[in-house]
Amino acid sequence: MSRLLIQFSHLFKSFDSFSLFDDISLSINQGEIFALIGENGAGKTTLLQLLTGASIPDAGHFSRASHLSVGHLPQEVLLPATDICARAYIEEGTLSELERQMAVCLEEENLIGWSELHEQYEQLGGYRRMPIEKILRGLKLDASSLDLPMASLSSGQRVRIALAKALIENPDLLLLDEPTNHLDLEMLEWLEKMLLAREGATIVVSHDRKFLNATCNRLIEIKNSKLVCYGGNYDFYLQERARLEERQLKAFEAQEEERVLLKQKIKAESVSKVKFSAPKDRNLMAFDRRGEKHQKSLQRNLDVLKARLSEIEANPLPHPRQKTIKGLRFLPAPLASSVAIQLEQVSKAFGEKVLFTGFNKMICKGDRIVLTGPNGTGKTTLLRCIAGLLPHDAGQIRYAPTAKIAYLDQEVELLPMEQTPLHYFENRFSLTEEELRRELHKAAIGGSELLSRPFSTLSVGQRKRLMLLSLIFEKPNVLLLDEPTNHLDFLTLEAFEAALLNFEGAILAISHDSTFIEKIATQEWSLKPDS
Repeated sequence: MSRLLIQFSHLFKSFDSFSLFDDISLSINQGEIFALIGENGAGKTTLLQLLTGASIPDAGHFSRASHLSVGHLPQEVLLPATDICARAYIEEGTLSELERQMAVCLEEENLIGWSELHEQYEQLGGYRRMPIEKILRGLKLDASSLDLPMASLSSGQRVRIALAKALIENPDLLLLDEPTNHLDLEMLEWLEKMLLAREGATIVVSHDRKFLNATCNRLIEIKNSKLVCYGGNYDFYLQERARLEERQLKAFEAQEEERVLLKQKIKAESVSKVKFSAPKDRNLMAFDRRGEKHQKSLQRNLDVLKARLSEIEANPLPHPRQKTIKGLRFLPAPLASSVAIQLEQVSKAFGEKVLFTGFNKMICKGDRIVLTGPNGTGKTTLLRCIAGLLPHDAGQIRYAPTAKIAYLDQEVELLPMEQTPLHYFENRFSLTEEELRRELHKAAIGGSELLSRPFSTLSVGQRKRLMLLSLIFEKPNVLLLDEPTNHLDFLTLEAFEAALLNFEGAILAISHDSTFIEKIATQEWSLKPDS
């Protein structure tokens, strides 16, 4: 029987007056790999914080196995110190500190102290740690980069360093918040194998549907402040959700049919009173008694019907229609030319590192091109050159006279971080607060409560949803998208994919999301080393 790692029941958690979790329960056993899904703001990050112990529930029973080790990859990597190098970042933690103390005990010949520390080290899984070389190789991290300050690394490198740290520790419970965002296809396949080989439990938050199908054997959905658990991967969840919705729809329709029938019966019983003909034997007393009994029987039936109708109307079954987003759509400016952008012999290098040379391609109206290739081959650089954010070294990039380009960067770092969304949208698109709130509501993007906070205080996911709205307001006819599916919940992601499929201009997107590529791409460009 697998070891029970964490169990909680009747757990409540709220922020101010908002109830985030209402009477939830969950058990996590060794060997289980959970996908954790839910709309942005539903509480996925908070649930992970509850599991790490960084957040405390308001009420409920929470228990964990003794000496439980927990590893956590947060969605955004916060550095403990600005000057910390990657190696020190990876090595910091309880196990490394125990190793240091054990070494001191050996130097001082303190065997009793060493023995006590060694017992703690074993209990916390010190001997389960993975070889650092194996993890660095799988995540394509150069050992030389470990001596660089974390602050000098790109956001993608920092996330991979943080993922390496979590994997090296090989904890009993591994919590991964968007681990796939900066991994190419080769790294994704490697991570799948790593997770499937683990003995401990894992919980993964990810937008990558294929990755979840390949790795997860359980799924948790956060919905309406509750946890709903499914015993399978993402595709299994979709099938079970469809079956559940079908059952709920039948129950809803049956209740609606009963409600209509009850109203008809009540109206008939109330309006049409049966009148007795006068008694032939002039037995008026018997006639009155029969009439009185009939009226009482009629009233009892009426009371029963009204009571049942009141019961239904007091607790009506909701319509099980799955929530969708219909207001997320592009209205592009016309693109007169059939060719939007033409690249002729375009080259780019950084020092001696040549990313691409003699690159010849055309982006035409109606194209939905996905740019793929291993990390470090220059995909983002090429996109930034086309967007005009970075100069290319040689060749020409020609634009159609009516081409209007909008660019979405991977980590949404081009927004003015010191501004609030309200100030940004007012200055750039002349939107009033009321108009902005209305547009947010129409697109069901959410975030209206965040309008008065600077972008720098928002999560990447919150900034990403607001940036989608900005792209729509720009009314572009050419979209340049760098990993557009990152940090989006499935509801927003599916609506965004539908909007791209209906987009009448041209699209060039970088993506490692296989499902996104299969749904969107009309053609694929591949950048390879030394291409």
